[in-house]
Amino acid sequence: MPLTAVHADDVATDFQEAVERADATIVEAATKRAELRGMGTTLTLAYHYGTELLVIHVGDSRAYLLRDETLRQLTQDHTIVAEMVRRGELDTAEARRHRLRHVITNVVGGLQPGVHADAHSLELRVGDELLLCSDGLTEMLSHDEITQVLRGEPQLEAACTRLISLANECGGRDNITAIVARFSGS
Repeated sequence: MPLTAVHADDVATDFQEAVERADATIVEAATKRAELRGMGTTLTLAYHYGTELLVIHVGDSRAYLLRDETLRQLTQDHTIVAEMVRRGELDTAEARRHRLRHVITNVVGGLQPGVHADAHSLELRVGDELLLCSDGLTEMLSHDEITQVLRGEPQLEAACTRLISLANECGGRDNITAIVARFSGS
C-alpha cells in the first residue's frame, strides 16, 4: 500500500534525523579517542514503499536509476570539485582528474557535527533498476561504462560482479561497492 505524501515526508525526515544522530555520535566518539579524530563516512540509502523510492544521501557515494535504457544519476556528490562543476568553474573531464576530487564537503562524522542528508523521491516504474555504489566504482568507470553493464546484464548479481571486476581491472584504487535492484511492481 503506497504511503501518503505526508507520510513519505515523515519517513524522509525520520531518516534525515537518524543520519544527524549518527553524525553526532561519531563526532562525540572521536572527541574521546584521538585515533578516531576526523573519522567519517558517506551514506547513500534507498527505501522503497509502494511505487515510491526515497533516497537519502551524504557524501560521494551515489544512487543511479536505469529507466528505458537511460542511466540517470539521482544524487549529487558533496565534494569541492562537484561544487566547482555545478558553479561552471570546471567541466566534468577536468573534474575527473582534479587533485581535490576526493575532498568531501558533507560527511557523517568528521571533525564537527553538522551533516545535511539530501532526500530525493521518485515514482518507480516496473523494470526500473537502481544502482547504489561507492566512489570506488565511479572513480574507475565512466557513466557510459556503467550504463553498458546495466543494459547488457539481465542478472542483477552478475551486473554487480561485472561492475566491480571492471573497476578493479581499471585500477581499483579504493573500496568498490555496488548494489543493483530492479523494481517488479508494488
